[in-house]
Amino acid sequence: MIRHTSPTAHGNRRLRPSGRGQHLLNVKVRAVTARRQRRQKLSSFFWASVLIGVVCLAAWLGIATALDKFFFSNPDYTLKRVTLEMDSVLTREEALAETGIREGENIFRTDLAHAEKSLRAIPMVGDVCIERHLPDHISITVTARAPVAWVAPLEKDADPFDPEKSLLVDETGFLMKPRIIQPEFYHLPVIYGVQSDNIRDGEPLHNEDLHRALTLLDEVARHPECLLNIRTMNISKGYCMDVVSDKNARVTFSTEDYSEQLGRLRQLLEHCRDTGRELDSVNLMVRRNTPVTFVMAPSAAERVAGSNQRTASSGGRKN
Repeated sequence: MIRHTSPTAHGNRRLRPSGRGQHLLNVKVRAVTARRQRRQKLSSFFWASVLIGVVCLAAWLGIATALDKFFFSNPDYTLKRVTLEMDSVLTREEALAETGIREGENIFRTDLAHAEKSLRAIPMVGDVCIERHLPDHISITVTARAPVAWVAPLEKDADPFDPEKSLLVDETGFLMKPRIIQPEFYHLPVIYGVQSDNIRDGEPLHNEDLHRALTLLDEVARHPECLLNIRTMNISKGYCMDVVSDKNARVTFSTEDYSEQLGRLRQLLEHCRDTGRELDSVNLMVRRNTPVTFVMAPSAAERVAGSNQRTASSGGRKN
């Protein structure tokens, strides 16, 4: 028996694409589509970036022009007045030279940060406040460091108040050279015998002996009832401090327990005040049987000689 195959059905089977070919065709189509989409996204991003850049540039130019017109080139904001409170650290001319601030300039073009930095670099300056007061005023307020003593070299016949050789020191040990010596600086105690190679203007001195001396000064300042006014301090020995008072009394302190030593000194000075005696020297390092010497009272002959000398001087002035 002979079978006849339908030519139509056979032809359809040959023209139908295989499954693998269809897959390759789909992959190619998707790749082309993805490339086209990427190009479209990149193009959109580029033109959006250009548009944003143009807008930002236009805005910046507009703002800059407005600022220059209404502020930086506006004659209403010309600096006409600079007030300074220098706390006796600098003169007006020195302060203006240090800060670079000049009247007649635009107040907004004045670099206040630079001016403040320049003033803070001066060792005697403790704090700075600079403010703009629109439209034409700048105020500068300087607070000076508070010195408590001089640090002077241990040299014979040296002037302890010479700023070329001596430096002021505050309670923290910060050293500074004064540009203007105030009258009250001459009444500050003088510390001799600081042994250090790091004594520099505008820097703290980390020296144990110096900080012990500053601690004693602080203790004396907080207890005025001790009746001690320190004129000089010699700390060169290290284990003690030799102090000279404003009445030329020599007092030796140990380097610890200042409160107890000042208590004994107060009793001694009160005794001198009540009895009319004058203290010459005392060694407070010794707690029991403390060595004390008093100024010898002048003899009768010395008193008569002194009286005659004063009379002769008085008579010479009358003539």
